Amino acid sequence: MKYSVLLVDDEANILTALTRALRKEPYDFKTAQSGHLALGMMEQSPADVIISDEMMPGMSGTDLLAHVRDAYPETIRMMLTGTGSLERVEKAMREGAVFRFFRKPFDPMEIGRAIYDGILLRSMTGGDDPRLLMPL
Repeated sequence: MKYSVLLVDDEANILTALTRALRKEPYDFKTAQSGHLALGMMEQSPADVIISDEMMPGMSGTDLLAHVRDAYPETIRMMLTGTGSLERVEKAMREGAVFRFFRKPFDPMEIGRAIYDGILLRSMTGGDDPRLLMPL
């Protein structure tokens, strides 16, 4: 079984850089340039992992991940952001139930390890487990 990872960012160059950096990982990567597009993709085929940028027009990453948490609790949720605000991090952790949080510029190896950790935890717990909210 090949696990799916949905990458969400309004900047096409970030999506390209992420997919290029992670191309050797054994996952099926999909991309969306907005929260609304990501939700439509989740309705068609829920991803095992979603990594979303925080600052996007129309729908923030926090709002997107909170919706994913409610509609698809088994999906592992992660956030990528260029902002350094601790308030945003706390809000994302509280409202979006974020498993991991990354700052731009990102380390592709760190993201690859986090995807692996999330999928491993999901496979052990079935996904909807309070430990998904805690970093390993």
